[in-house]
Amino acid sequence: MTRVKLDFLDQLGKFWELQGSALRIPVVDGKLLGVYALSKVVSSEGGFEVVTKEKKWSQVGNRMGYQPGKGTGSLLKLHYDRILYPYELFQSGVSLMVRNAPRIF
Repeated sequence: MTRVKLDFLDQLGKFWELQGSALRIPVVDGKLLGVYALSKVVSSEGGFEVVTKEKKWSQVGNRMGYQPGKGTGSLLKLHYDRILYPYELFQSGVSLMVRNAPRIF
């Protein structure tokens, strides 16, 4: 495992720990999901919004070595949305908290 990959996984784990959750790596097609690889492939395709808008999740799965036609693209989207997208937003400085409107008495 490369140092960059280890650092990424460490930071991702710390992020979820600060959110009060443990990072659990899901299993896809009988193997642990390569979250670092998923992050890199989605980034190279333009990011989460672009991949979703242009319906490239099957292509992402193919690039990661998954067999086409098993619904893997949808599963990768789900896992990215739940695990990596909040971290990506945090890294970019977007607030994940929804602010309550001030009360008017």
